[in-house]
Amino acid sequence: MILKKTIITMLFALVALVGQAQELRANEPTLADYLQLLNAQGYIAYSFDMKDFKDKSVEPVIMEYVDGKEPKDVLGFSLSFPIEEKLVIGFAPSSNDSTYVYSFQSVGAGGFNGTLNLQPIDAPEMPTKQSYRYESRPFELVSPVEIGKFIPLVLFGSYWYEPETGVSRFCGEKLIKPDLSSEIVKSIPHFYVLGIKIR
Repeated sequence: MILKKTIITMLFALVALVGQAQELRANEPTLADYLQLLNAQGYIAYSFDMKDFKDKSVEPVIMEYVDGKEPKDVLGFSLSFPIEEKLVIGFAPSSNDSTYVYSFQSVGAGGFNGTLNLQPIDAPEMPTKQSYRYESRPFELVSPVEIGKFIPLVLFGSYWYEPETGVSRFCGEKLIKPDLSSEIVKSIPHFYVLGIKIR
């Protein structure tokens, strides 16, 4: 009996010690922690290694696709800037729901920003309220790169309404095929393809 009490007492002591050893400690936030916050607020960046093309220039291209119609060149003009080691294509919320800011930056060499016009989701359950929801996906990168040919880099597209489930969604492949044959593309009613030509 005494042995049993001693063992029980020791077990309680051990549990108390283990409980005291577990502590919650604060960490210094890392850049990755801030990145998650930015992503949650709609700030997205895609970075591309351009070291192999440093003696050339890059021409941004943006094509708009609406409900399977012929794509439209959004910029309507051409401009180029020198290629440095890295190209960043970024997205950020604008001051209103119906536009989104995009950015092309050849880090260390220049770039430019602009806005993309968004289309509301056609959702019967919200006939009086316009809802704008967009997401982005990178394209598969294909080698070798052809100089002067359009290289799609990022798709920026709207959610779509699904009558069977009664919800709006944007889900499917995480990488888009350059020929737009990915299954997800067939469902997206409105999207932009941001890419470049290397000159």
